Amino acid sequence: MNKLQPQEDMEKEKTLLECFIKSDMDAREFKRAIAVRMTMAGQSYNEISKILGVS
Repeated sequence: MNKLQPQEDMEKEKTLLECFIKSDMDAREFKRAIAVRMTMAGQSYNEISKILGVS
């Protein structure tokens, strides 16, 4: 079994997330995906909730 290195795994997840964000989805799923991307970029939950207008 070829296990990906943590950095390679993270890059793969980022690519999948970007594809998901670009796909057609409802607003709740879009905000959820954006929140995940922002979390991966290091933003705090408090900051993300203010930007996206969610709790």
